[in-house]
Amino acid sequence: MLQQNVKRLDTAYKNFFEGRGFPKFKNRSNFTSFTYQMGVKVQGSKIYLPKLGWMRFHNSRVIPEGFTIKAATIRKRQNGWDVSIRIEDKSIPDYISKPLNEINSLLGCDLGITKLVHLSDSYQIENPRFSTNKKAKRTLKIRQRRVSKKVKGSNNRKKSAKRLGRLHKKIADKRSAYQWETANKIVSRKVDAIAVENLNVSGMLRRCKVKIDEKTGRFLKNGQSRKKGLNRSISDAGWSDLILKIEYLAVKQGKIVIKVNPKNSSQECRNCGHIDKSNRDGEKFICTHCGYHEHADIGAAKTIRDRAFEIVRGDSTKLAV
Repeated sequence: MLQQNVKRLDTAYKNFFEGRGFPKFKNRSNFTSFTYQMGVKVQGSKIYLPKLGWMRFHNSRVIPEGFTIKAATIRKRQNGWDVSIRIEDKSIPDYISKPLNEINSLLGCDLGITKLVHLSDSYQIENPRFSTNKKAKRTLKIRQRRVSKKVKGSNNRKKSAKRLGRLHKKIADKRSAYQWETANKIVSRKVDAIAVENLNVSGMLRRCKVKIDEKTGRFLKNGQSRKKGLNRSISDAGWSDLILKIEYLAVKQGKIVIKVNPKNSSQECRNCGHIDKSNRDGEKFICTHCGYHEHADIGAAKTIRDRAFEIVRGDSTKLAV
């Protein structure tokens, strides 16, 4: 277990030297997980952890026969402790994706906020807005205010913070369950490959650049207050996690996920190729050059599908799987 912590430290410094941020010091209050590489045993509703012994746990997923336990990670959550067990069976063959020359059908996916996903076959998936709907925002605001009004370091503040954390975990669990359901709907469609947007979500969530008046030296408005609400909606949608789940399920079904550059996908006319910001007005798309009109997001999904076809038929080195 101590060796795993040294490996984590090594990984953190490798990330630092590759330009991905300085390692963060973790004391016992924010060090919330540890990993066992050997010695873990499971018997019914009991698990044996080295140095801790046998303890009861809720066995939510029974380990199939023929699998061996390779590692176990213990994580502290707001409602208790979770254990995730990594298992292996070498007799099971790896999943094999369909070759590129056999791809005949593609499904394009355009991610959004009003609707979570728009598909190229005109199907739309709703966005429940788990943390940005009216009720959730009010509840979060009340519980956060209760935490801030308690004395720092007091037991009452810790209790309020724990209650707030449980609400955040409940929202996150709902979002994750809905994403798995959405990913299953997308992957289960009768297509050979799925095209998704290659999004830089962390870049989209960055703060606006500061604007300073050269004469007075005062800060000018830069639109950050308006962008704050958009950032919350993007974070609530969880596009990156949804794409990861789509990729995971696609591999299990032998399908390929192709990541496409989404630039101007919702502003490009599918009839004449004219690109203009004024082509789009909300969910409506009306080309200012030829008058072609359709649903803007569904048209974007079709454009993403067509761009993926160009990648498959052209330069296969651009394919992201």
